[in-house]
Amino acid sequence: MTKAPMQRIDNILKNETYRFLMGMIRERELARIFCCHGLDHCLDVARIAYMLDMDEGAGIDRELIYAAALLHDVGRADPDNTGMEHHILSVRYAGDILRQCGFEEDETEIICDAIGSHNTDGADRHGLAYFLYKADKLSRNCFDCAAIDECYWPDSERNKGIIY
Repeated sequence: MTKAPMQRIDNILKNETYRFLMGMIRERELARIFCCHGLDHCLDVARIAYMLDMDEGAGIDRELIYAAALLHDVGRADPDNTGMEHHILSVRYAGDILRQCGFEEDETEIICDAIGSHNTDGADRHGLAYFLYKADKLSRNCFDCAAIDECYWPDSERNKGIIY
């Protein structure tokens, strides 16, 4: 079964601002011992969120899921050193990138809403916001982490095995 290409997702991956921000994150996290926030993490989040969507039968457009996942952490780059929380900056950058990549305004609002709650109240939400929040947490391989003894995540929230 062949899925239709996701041209707008490819547009995000080629977007100059997106590439710049992800490059900054990569540079800033070179010596990081904890989970990183690069493309591998974003794709893990996208694929897990897509599986959650399929399991729930929610029917969210795959491009919306992937766009939210690819953009949810771009604010970590914080190129202007604003000190703002990353989910707030991610929304700011995501809106511009999404418009440049062909997303409609209503789609942009849904994606940005999910990004804005991915590390705050996403657990209490529904649809894309919930799937992004949950997938972000489930993407962490705590069970195989070399820095587990130094991690700030409470033991009760650590992933003890693979669920997705």
